Amino acid sequence: MDTIKIPTWALPIGAAAISGAVAWGSMQAVAEATQAEVERVAIILEKVTEETDENTQSTALNGQAIKSIADSLARQEQIQAASDQRLAHLVQLLLEQNK
Repeated sequence: MDTIKIPTWALPIGAAAISGAVAWGSMQAVAEATQAEVERVAIILEKVTEETDENTQSTALNGQAIKSIADSLARQEQIQAASDQRLAHLVQLLLEQNK
C-alpha cells in the first residue's frame, strides 16, 4: 500500500479541478490588483480635480485683476486727457494775458 491509485476516468476531472482552482486563484489576484489600481487612480483623480479647481479660481482672479488694471489705466487716460485740456486752456489764457 505504498502507492495511491486514481481511476483513469477521474484524471480529467482532477485535471479540470486543479485547472479551475489555479484559474480562480489568479482571478482573485487580478481582482485585488485591479481594485488597488482603481483606488490609486481615484485618489489621483481627486487631487487633479482639486488642482484644477484651484487653477480655475486663480485664472478667474487673474482675469479680474487684469480687468481692474485695464479699467484703472483707462480712467488714468481720461484724467490725463482732461488735465491736458485744462493745461492747454491755462496756457492759452496766460498767453492772452501777456499780449
